[in-house]
Amino acid sequence: MTIQPDTHHATTIASAAAAPSDATLLAGDLAALRQQGNALAAIGDALGLRPDALAAAESLDRLEIDLSRDLAWLTTLDERHVTAWFAALGGDLEIDLRLAGLDSQVPAPLAALRAGRDPAGTLARFTADAAAAAAAQGNELAVDVRLSIAKTSAVAIAAVLLNGHAEYFGTPEMRARTTVAVFYSAAACERLLSFAAVLDWERERLGLARADGRAFVVVCDRSGYLAGLALEIVGAREAEPIRWLEVSRAAWRQFQERAARTRALHAEESQWAGAPSVVTSRHLRTESRAAGLEPLADALAATRAALAAAYLASSVHPAEHGDLSLRFAGARPATCRIPHRANENDDDSAAYTHHALARFAAWAYDNASADKLAIARECLARELPPGGSPTLAEVERAAAPAREAAKANFALYLRGKSDRYFTERDRAHDAVSTYAEGVRKAVSDLTGDVVDNVYRTVGLLVGVVVAALVQPSLALPVQRLATALYVVYVAFVALFLLREREQRFHLESAEVRARLGAMPELGATERAGLHAQAAGADTHFTRYLCRARLIYAALAIAGALYFLLLWTPLASHLPLAPPPAATPALAPPGG
Repeated sequence: MTIQPDTHHATTIASAAAAPSDATLLAGDLAALRQQGNALAAIGDALGLRPDALAAAESLDRLEIDLSRDLAWLTTLDERHVTAWFAALGGDLEIDLRLAGLDSQVPAPLAALRAGRDPAGTLARFTADAAAAAAAQGNELAVDVRLSIAKTSAVAIAAVLLNGHAEYFGTPEMRARTTVAVFYSAAACERLLSFAAVLDWERERLGLARADGRAFVVVCDRSGYLAGLALEIVGAREAEPIRWLEVSRAAWRQFQERAARTRALHAEESQWAGAPSVVTSRHLRTESRAAGLEPLADALAATRAALAAAYLASSVHPAEHGDLSLRFAGARPATCRIPHRANENDDDSAAYTHHALARFAAWAYDNASADKLAIARECLARELPPGGSPTLAEVERAAAPAREAAKANFALYLRGKSDRYFTERDRAHDAVSTYAEGVRKAVSDLTGDVVDNVYRTVGLLVGVVVAALVQPSLALPVQRLATALYVVYVAFVALFLLREREQRFHLESAEVRARLGAMPELGATERAGLHAQAAGADTHFTRYLCRARLIYAALAIAGALYFLLLWTPLASHLPLAPPPAATPALAPPGG
């Protein structure tokens, strides 16, 4: 029977009743749930129903079943037992009786057994009316029975158990985010843990999966305790004090963040149109802290493996009969078909006890790395038969060696990335060092040229002085020619040679920055340090280039001014001006 939830009784606890966390009171709550389970078992015995029939009739919010019994069955009912049933289940229990097989003209006796309305007396009157009708009619009659048991009181009792949780799960804030469900039969609960049902957990009517909440389930006919962050299952027949799972607020927040990163990475790197928006394989992880719920743990392990396989698959597509087709792409792609109910009729259910697929999926999605997930998928595809159609159990068995291979490949991948990083870093350092060395050499050449040109200026002055001493009459023309050539030379150096060196500097600076920009592997700090080193070299060159320009400008201006002075009347007063021409002496009169 398919689980059909209802919001009335799959209750989310908005505010738990203020109940003591005393172990005795909690044991009393478990005893009350056991009593309800025993009452249902007694009703099943009275109706002649097998436990599997009761389990098939139970859904998340209630148990409903219609059946027919002969008149002799009425005589087997004990009114005291009926009273005890209603005392245990209260208003959640409803039994409707109708006499069938009468002539159409005769009204059929009816009886509605309800709590607080004398159900035992109602049953006695119906039995008497049925006997009278049988005596009058004479033909074979039957009794149509409709049994309906809601879970309102059971959920309310189970909600009180949340008060006994330690740390964050016991706080009112977390109790308000916890969805409580009760199952009278472990077999009915096992259907809730099937792969098909888990995909529906987050639907509004079911409400067992919330991005900010968790589910707490109580099974009345079993003992044991499965503890988990997003799912807890408790057996009401557990006699020992329950060692509740203790989780801090920080641990719960970390769990939510990891689940969110997993969903985000899966949405980016996978193709699955009907993927759950909340549930991941992490949500189904539980730890057995008390024996008794092994069948549920096995069903949960199979469902968790199927969900992990779907998250590891490259693409998931619907198939016939509601099945899913998982494609593991790679060099040797394979396809796995997951039945609609992956954990039912599985002859190899023991294959999932080691949780290899779930562990592999958790490793692959840890740190939300697309490269890591790609390596995991490739390794899993290589461990599967090439081009085959493995079962989920075969994929589970392949997950363990695939995980080891993925770890090794990821280590090699990281090592290669590390080698590449250090290689690129050394290349960047070499490039910046070579650039800085080139800048220093350029500055050295620049300052050397300035010194040489100053020496040439002094040499030019010496040459002019020698020329003036050798041939005083040619001193002025020689100075004009030497000064003109000197100004032209200095202008050539300043406007051509210095400009060429500046352009070459800018080209080399742009080249080294382009090389740094082509190294995305470098970290921000490393990149900033290299840029600072290059910027220091740039500043060094710019400083001396400006000084050289100032020196050449001063020399050019001084030469130009001197050249202009040589063409003015002041030229005769300059230090190297030729002596004035001698005035011829006048002959004495009569001489």
